[in-house]
Amino acid sequence: MFISMFGRMAARGALNTVKTPILSQSLKRVAATSPSMRSFVSTKLIFNQQKQNVLESIKSELKIEKEGLSDLSESPFKKFLEDSGFNVVETPGKNEAQIVKKSEDGETVHVNFDVAQVANLPYDSALAENLKDEVNEVNEEPTDPEEEDFDSLGDNFANVNVVITKSDDSALSFELLLNLQEGSFYVDSVTPFKSSKQALDESAEAEISRELVYHGPPFSNLDEELQESLESYLESRGITEELAAFIGSYSEFKENNEYVSWLENMDTFFKK
Repeated sequence: MFISMFGRMAARGALNTVKTPILSQSLKRVAATSPSMRSFVSTKLIFNQQKQNVLESIKSELKIEKEGLSDLSESPFKKFLEDSGFNVVETPGKNEAQIVKKSEDGETVHVNFDVAQVANLPYDSALAENLKDEVNEVNEEPTDPEEEDFDSLGDNFANVNVVITKSDDSALSFELLLNLQEGSFYVDSVTPFKSSKQALDESAEAEISRELVYHGPPFSNLDEELQESLESYLESRGITEELAAFIGSYSEFKENNEYVSWLENMDTFFKK
């Protein structure tokens, strides 16, 4: 801005002191040597180069990620789906994943989880093996190292929602915590609903409405026999260690596919 103003002032001075041909030559020299013109061209070149750098990085990442992709039918958890009776509900472009199992008596089990949350949980295989060994030593009293192990797992939980609907449209919702280290579920709360829509509707209004519903006392405060019977009920509906392993594997599978899709969308943007 300052350079342009100086140029105009010089031009106006020239009008009062020199002839028109000299003025014309002076203006040409100013235009030809203006730093602002060189800066504009340089900025444009840098802008285009940075755009190209991003595009090349995306293409390189896409190539690597596509080489590791596998189809759902070829995935290692295909056997679980066949044996358990669960079916994957496709949710392209979303973090949320859902599997569903229907029984002959009209009961349906819906399992919902966030693949990004699960896939990004820390996992220490050595720690998991240590926990299994300690659990198997049933005659040995719990030790301080074991307590430390469990404390270190405090942040290693993902939310899993299980909704079981009946043929009369009633529903029961379980809020669970999944621990991948242990391959186990912990019940946080149990909530009955009069209709499946109340329990399954994904709208923002429905979610707020569910938050306002009484969810019962903390699960750990229930009578121990009731706790055990509800846990056995869940297990009979397929909420098992095998499901925990599936959720971990499928979350990684789906997140990888969503990442490739995200890269492709980025590639499309930067090509324009």
